Amino acid sequence: MRSRSMFRSARLLLATCAALCLPSALEAAAPTFTKRPTVGPNANLRAPMVGMLRFASDQPVTTVLSVSDRSRRWEMEFDASWDPSKGIPLLGLEADVRHEIFVTIRNAAGETARFPNKLVFVPQPMASAAYAGPRIRVTKISPGRTEPGYTLFVLRRAVPIRPPYRSVGQLNFMRQWGALVVLDDHGRIVWRYESESRIAGIDQFEDGNILFHRADNRTLEVDLLGNVVNQWYAARNPDITSSAGVGIDVQTLHHQPHEMPNGNFLALTANARMVKGYYDDAFDLSKRRDRMVMGDDIIEIDRKTGAVLWRWSAWDHIDPFRIGYEATNAYWPTRGFPDHADWTHGNGVSYDAADDSVLVSFRTQEAILKIDRKSGKVKWILGRPGGWGALEDKVLRPVGQPFLWPSHQHNPQLTAFGTIVVYDNGFLRARPPEPWMAPDKSFSRGVEYKVDEKAMTVRQVWSSHDGPVPGSCFSWAMSDARRLSKTGNMFIVDAICADRERGLGVDESDAGKYLNEVPSYGRIREYDHATKDVLFEAIIEDPNELTGYEVFGGLRIPSLYPPGRAPKIRPLP
Repeated sequence: MRSRSMFRSARLLLATCAALCLPSALEAAAPTFTKRPTVGPNANLRAPMVGMLRFASDQPVTTVLSVSDRSRRWEMEFDASWDPSKGIPLLGLEADVRHEIFVTIRNAAGETARFPNKLVFVPQPMASAAYAGPRIRVTKISPGRTEPGYTLFVLRRAVPIRPPYRSVGQLNFMRQWGALVVLDDHGRIVWRYESESRIAGIDQFEDGNILFHRADNRTLEVDLLGNVVNQWYAARNPDITSSAGVGIDVQTLHHQPHEMPNGNFLALTANARMVKGYYDDAFDLSKRRDRMVMGDDIIEIDRKTGAVLWRWSAWDHIDPFRIGYEATNAYWPTRGFPDHADWTHGNGVSYDAADDSVLVSFRTQEAILKIDRKSGKVKWILGRPGGWGALEDKVLRPVGQPFLWPSHQHNPQLTAFGTIVVYDNGFLRARPPEPWMAPDKSFSRGVEYKVDEKAMTVRQVWSSHDGPVPGSCFSWAMSDARRLSKTGNMFIVDAICADRERGLGVDESDAGKYLNEVPSYGRIREYDHATKDVLFEAIIEDPNELTGYEVFGGLRIPSLYPPGRAPKIRPLP
């Protein structure tokens, strides 16, 4: 009887252990690889520097990678939300450099397993084909003083020939290629995206995806693997050849898109009207004829549906005969709109959530306007007075010295410090028929303004310089300026730097040497706001000076991974 009772007790103990002890034993068991790790290139060749790590394990795991290259060793830790069987993207690796990787996995109980073999990955270099990429030369680095994160910028290429005289092949060389490039804080190329079309402005959505316009009148949203998440196109553009994505009832989509807090985005669209007796030559206002004129609308696009939720048109507020230099140049004729004048040339929009308003830059109007989104009324104008008609009283009054109006400016941005930063291209620094500043005396700069809306005044509170200084560029088009939120540093992109030449012309119809006919390069700088010390500088160039590389614009981004999913990165000795 006793042995039978002992047997029953033993069975009960085993049953209890099976029910209670076994799960703990399983949790404590070290994880194992059920499929060996491999690393290879991203399947999407538009983002060829991305590595993809794949393996399988018998339970959910945290993945820890020990990575080394020619000069560094670091650790990347991906939490269990990353499913290795679907692939873990390896971002931030230097181009054309051998990376050695060891993989360790860890379960929730802290038990680990290390794959014994070393993995090797070499991201493709920037120059994957003839003329596909420039030399990027970093001349200044200041560790610990620059904004943390990465530099994302738009790369374009040009030929040093006057725009109206470029052949079809030369135009295709420019239009049928574009790139997005990321540099780390040491100026190393760690990511790139290559496009079959020239790229214009960029923005980054809160979820980490990148938003940009292309020269073929498409706006794309892509992730960091290069995958197209959404796309929109100008349905009334004569050159649209594909209906992929969502069509917008406009003629063009161009320049700088901008995400709004509600997840939608602002975009610029130029649309044409016939204007009788319009100017034929901005340098000779006596020449007039009937012609088509491009003027800009600002639209808010629903990110999910593509619906246009809000629209504001310059045609409804500004006199089309308020002309600026370059308004009669061949900007739109070389973009599929023959003999169309470039009246407003919108080149940047941003949203002010504080009062539900929009900032817009009109290059050939030499002005930035602030627009109340609800009423559509112009709140103020930061730009040269004269010719505004009923809006003349909206022109801000400058106070303090030094002060310069922005000229042919590009892409204004609101800052976390309550100011407005814009790239002042400095082109001509006049409106017709005023005498203009010659290129050999011209200069471009980043500039920051403070607007007092009650007093209707504007004060210049910072500029990289207020005249030509050694090392200053004259970037007559494109470019970018931003104030960085964490350090307060100034981030300045000079799209085009060219040697000034006495007598260099700015009139496309003049037989002398023109701006586009000299070699140029792009430049990215970060300045200390207080001292104006240059903390970082990168030169983007063709050492043979056969191709002009342009940096349309750029921004600093905190991570290459989606917010909340970035791996922990730790340096190793």
